[in-house]
Amino acid sequence: MASKSFLDELTPTQRVIAGVVILVIAGVVALVRSRQEGHPPGPQGDQQTLENRNVRFGMPAEAKHDPANREAYLIDRPQYVLSYNDATKNPNWVCWNLTASDIGTAERDTSFEPDPDLPKDFYHVKPSDYTASGFDRGHMCASKDRSNSKEDNNILFYMTNIIPQAPNNNQKGWRLLEEHCRSLAKKNSELYIACGPHGRGGFGKDEVKHFTIGKSHPITVPESVWKVVMVLPNKTAAPSADTPVFAVWMPNDQTVDSDWKKYVVPVSTVEQRTGYKFFPFVHDDVAGPLKTHTDRVP
Repeated sequence: MASKSFLDELTPTQRVIAGVVILVIAGVVALVRSRQEGHPPGPQGDQQTLENRNVRFGMPAEAKHDPANREAYLIDRPQYVLSYNDATKNPNWVCWNLTASDIGTAERDTSFEPDPDLPKDFYHVKPSDYTASGFDRGHMCASKDRSNSKEDNNILFYMTNIIPQAPNNNQKGWRLLEEHCRSLAKKNSELYIACGPHGRGGFGKDEVKHFTIGKSHPITVPESVWKVVMVLPNKTAAPSADTPVFAVWMPNDQTVDSDWKKYVVPVSTVEQRTGYKFFPFVHDDVAGPLKTHTDRVP
């Protein structure tokens, strides 16, 4: 006669409880193993997205390539990875990796276009939705950050990479910050950048506060724009305690001037305001201290 196992001695209720305990233990083991292998848990996408160089250190928040996920729809491209919000008609955030090889002499595309990869039942923002609004069609991933080929540059003009940006913000402080990032990339560094809009209500060319633009489908005008930057020497495996990491938080209005450094804030401040977690695949014992500085702007 075969001997009874431990589970055979349990009542049905006890078996259910035992099963739950086993699942919990398995989850803890997986968590520990994940940390040991250098991949702390963080916001997730599918495996293909996580292998995209633009989110090498993780996404700031979860997004899914699922039409039901209307307020955090994942768009995963070789040029960038972004989370799109069909409610605001803006990206929530855009992430990209910038190296010297991404910067070239390709002619800038001047044709903004609706994004053909959005689900059919999403509203596809058109360039004309911005016409006479008093706001620029402001790139999140900068046009010149993908100027190595015409094809790469064209994709940056999809309207999912665009927000209503105050002209002075876009053309002064924000533009010079973009130029500074490219200058770092040209000096044998690679940058991991995330940026996006925040809040509602910005001041355009008329210096009047607007909460939306567009007529048939309102597009949210953000109150602020932010950018987070990590600067690594080329071919560096991972950040260290000395890695430059900095952030900028700018009002979306006409008061912004060319001195973008006055808007530098700790990365932790951007995390607190947005609820995002930047570079989640970097262990907290390394990333945590890096996110508290304002004196690490190279």
